[in-house]
Amino acid sequence: MPRKTKGVAAETTAIVLRIAADHATDFEAMFEPGEIPIWEEFTRRGRFLEARLVRAIGGSEQRGGIQDYLLHIVAADHEAHEEHDRDPRFRAFLAKAERLQPDPPQVWFGDTIFERRS
Repeated sequence: MPRKTKGVAAETTAIVLRIAADHATDFEAMFEPGEIPIWEEFTRRGRFLEARLVRAIGGSEQRGGIQDYLLHIVAADHEAHEEHDRDPRFRAFLAKAERLQPDPPQVWFGDTIFERRS
């Protein structure tokens, strides 16, 4: 059964960001002031239920010269996802971040079917 927020299914988004390895430190340094304030606002308002950025240290598609990051968001609903993507602060951050990406991100989103938490 999909996770529900006020009767609407929450949406889980998984993104693999591919950042040029020699710019990974730059990316992380700009992520914190660029995206974390948005995450804080969205979680405070209940629009994001979970948000995390993970620096990958292993995986099946690692390539030299690339630092992969896993971006995992559980949004209250699809509109919360869209609201984030329209936010002018995110648009400004994205314009800078895209310059550090030799390849476009891989993006998936949908309804959570099963989950377990400790």
